[in-house]
Amino acid sequence: ATNIYSVKLASQNPSDNFGILDMTTQTEVVSWGTIVNPSPTGTYSYTFAVDNGHMYFVSWEITANQGETPTYKTDQIGPFFSVNDSDIRAVSSFSGKFVQGSRATLMLKITNFEGIAIDAEDISIAMYNGDGISVSLDNTTPEYVVTGYYVYDWVVPDDQPNGEYTVVWNYVADDIQKAEVQYIVISEDATDTLLYSGRFLEFRKALEYHLSCAQSIPVYYEQAKPSRDRKKFRFSFKNWNQSADVKVYRNGNVVNEGVEVDFFNGTISFDETLAIQETVNADYNFKWFKDEELNRFLNNSVQTVNVYPAETDYSIEDVPDKHIPAVLYGAAKDALRQLMMCLQFQQPQQVFGGAEGAKSAFQGFDTLKQNYEKDWEKLLGQKKYGRWPRIQIISVPTFSLPGGRSRWFRMLFK
Repeated sequence: ATNIYSVKLASQNPSDNFGILDMTTQTEVVSWGTIVNPSPTGTYSYTFAVDNGHMYFVSWEITANQGETPTYKTDQIGPFFSVNDSDIRAVSSFSGKFVQGSRATLMLKITNFEGIAIDAEDISIAMYNGDGISVSLDNTTPEYVVTGYYVYDWVVPDDQPNGEYTVVWNYVADDIQKAEVQYIVISEDATDTLLYSGRFLEFRKALEYHLSCAQSIPVYYEQAKPSRDRKKFRFSFKNWNQSADVKVYRNGNVVNEGVEVDFFNGTISFDETLAIQETVNADYNFKWFKDEELNRFLNNSVQTVNVYPAETDYSIEDVPDKHIPAVLYGAAKDALRQLMMCLQFQQPQQVFGGAEGAKSAFQGFDTLKQNYEKDWEKLLGQKKYGRWPRIQIISVPTFSLPGGRSRWFRMLFK
């Protein structure tokens, strides 16, 4: 290790005027330009007092050699708490999209060590941007759902800058102050696409609820098939879920670098060529149905609804809410039928433990498909009792036709 020319605690913009900022109170803790000396050689550290439950934004100014332009390294640290033996635990999650102009929901669950939900005596939420600056929120109190479960709805402003944000849940449970930190990324609002916004997206998500397990199938330690150059390796199934961690093994050892995962096509590419005797395995999680397939099932189902009397001309975008169950059940029926057909082939059978396991799964899917079909047919049978198109009759009086009035008089006085 060697020393460099200069290390300071200083924000990149001098007008911000801080070296370390208390994000919770938005006050300076360490002044701008504070020099940090190495101890030992090549190691730079700075000790400062912290407040219980507070988060801090640290900005380092690093100059490698005299006269060079400094570089800046920033970090958000904390929150810090007094050491205690509390068994309180919390986990955070979210639902929705963090896109300008959209609504997203932040969620927190609080439990003890045994997993039993407990309520917070006090709870609030705070948010900070990538520079440690507090984000203004209309309300900082989350909504209480059930014991130990809290949610916070946030409508992302149209002018909210893009980037990574830090969300801090501050709460008190069992008279102990604690905090849970989660990170979100706000994206710019772009032009909505037809298939990944609006009702198409809602319908596809709803259909996936009916097919949930088929859309999250785990595969463990599958050996890959190498390409000719032995840099790319293919696996049996595509459409990997990004939310589930992919673990790659090279000769039985977990790989943490030098590899790229293609979630769409189910391939793994290495930066270097592997030897012919080397093997690659992976744990992954995949969707059985592609988005295009789900879209096709939904469109077919809507058109089936249309041909039942009274005849209609609906699409996914305008089908009435009362017909949504029929559309979903029809699409689920077709999806199961496709899945059952796939089980007639060797490779898909392996997901269910081979031919015998696939045979048992086929029977279960067939029963489920029949249940969907019965409900689907009942709903379609009720369509004829709905509102029909208005019928109009246009009647032209006889005497208004050419020569009609004279004939009417002749008949009258005959």
